[in-house]
Amino acid sequence: MKKKHLFLAAFLAANIMTGQAAFAAEEDAEPEEIVAEATGEAPADTNAAAMGEDVGMANPMFEYPDVPSLERAVGFPVYYLPGNLLALYHPAAHIYSIDRYVSDIRFQSKADDSRITVRTALIERIGTDDISGYYGEWTQQHAGDVKRTPVWIAQTATGMRVVRWSAGRFAFAITIEGVDDNTFRNMLKNFVSVADRFAHKYRNFRLNYKPKTTAGQAAETTQETPEANENPAA
Repeated sequence: MKKKHLFLAAFLAANIMTGQAAFAAEEDAEPEEIVAEATGEAPADTNAAAMGEDVGMANPMFEYPDVPSLERAVGFPVYYLPGNLLALYHPAAHIYSIDRYVSDIRFQSKADDSRITVRTALIERIGTDDISGYYGEWTQQHAGDVKRTPVWIAQTATGMRVVRWSAGRFAFAITIEGVDDNTFRNMLKNFVSVADRFAHKYRNFRLNYKPKTTAGQAAETTQETPEANENPAA
């Protein structure tokens, strides 16, 4: 188990900074109740060998056609976007899970080159509240929301901002790039405020995770359909 989590940590680090992901397409989940509708509301690359992992271990990145498919795979509700960002960033450019432990949803602005990555994980399942994948220097600040929620913020050499925090049973991490300081602070306030409502809404949900038992994965990714993320707003 420790070895598996080291490998997961390597992928958390390697992919949040680059915006790139090597992935396999997730097979269609067996029919089951969807745990929740979409809510809406690395440093230098780290590789498996450097983390003491076997080079031949299977790739843990999977891509999905929509948020409900992702939620069926990971077994818990995942954070999407605050409602005021939907017009500019919805639909998601890519919807991933990292080894079915962490959701990793990536957005590209329709108006400029700004990009957002949003990660969610269930703390009780992953055993940590830090899913950022960033191991550089952090500063603790508050998000500017009514509750003055503490968040950890880092900025990379390229100007990308990385933020991590937790609420209730959930760990959250976002990266935001291509926006000015004022826009970033407004975005952060909205992300944290909506995440707080998200954590409250799903505080009593029951984990609905079914490990895959089929052999192998499809070689090509599924494509996002226009119907994906039909109801992302909380």
